[in-house]
Amino acid sequence: MLCQNETGVLPGSELFFSTIGSTTRRLFYYINSCGHYYCERGYKIRRGSIENLLLMYIEAGTMHVEYDGHSYDAHAGDIILMDCTLPQYYGTPDYVEFFWMHILGVNSFELCEYLTRARGVVHRTASNEKNAVLIRRLLAEFKNDQTVPDSERSSVLHTIFCNLMPDANKQESAQSETPAHTAARFIESHLSEPLSLQRLASLVNLSPSHLIRLFQQEFHHSPHEYIILARMNHAKYLLKTTSKPVKAIALEVGYRTESSFTNAFTEKVGISPRRFREVPLG
Repeated sequence: MLCQNETGVLPGSELFFSTIGSTTRRLFYYINSCGHYYCERGYKIRRGSIENLLLMYIEAGTMHVEYDGHSYDAHAGDIILMDCTLPQYYGTPDYVEFFWMHILGVNSFELCEYLTRARGVVHRTASNEKNAVLIRRLLAEFKNDQTVPDSERSSVLHTIFCNLMPDANKQESAQSETPAHTAARFIESHLSEPLSLQRLASLVNLSPSHLIRLFQQEFHHSPHEYIILARMNHAKYLLKTTSKPVKAIALEVGYRTESSFTNAFTEKVGISPRRFREVPLG
């Protein structure tokens, strides 16, 4: 669902809702609503109380937060976690792109309180990059209308919370990164280059078929689908935050020609890059 009614929220922002059954409410973590927002100066939320946790991942820019008597500034790569039953304010002093989720379920408020006492509202840890992959994956599921079992989505949310735990970095140091995550990080940082399945498989010393299986297990996408989504997400960011020509953006996200990029973008997003940049959507 395209979002264009909130002050400061730029065209191209997306908003999704979820209908939750009684069994899921009793047994699992779940997402009530979520979105991917591009916001300019003027975006701000001042709220008294709603029964949700708010989880944000800052993709670009800065988000200023006031919560429980403290002020915070969250920057690109930071994660924000708040109990929205408490008064809160957040907004951008200039520009921000972020993913957000309203989450509830099982011991969510107790868990949030524990994490807030341990780390505060803004989480800046070595686990954030791993969580960013999971958060983008969850939003992609909503965007693509994927049918995912509630138990599986709950497991992903639990993993995100566990990655925010104070001892998570110790656990990470004792465990090596999975080959699929290594390949995913490589994709994110080499979008302008040719990214063949053979190249990725060689990078992590696996056969192409084995790497495909791992990607499907961990990201629910093939490596090829993951590359396309990563390229489209970065292209959206460049279209909204820079004045670079579409041709230059095409090259930066791995397309040899403007026409091939435009065709791929239009097929995946539903509108052309120029329309995404210039025209309010809806």
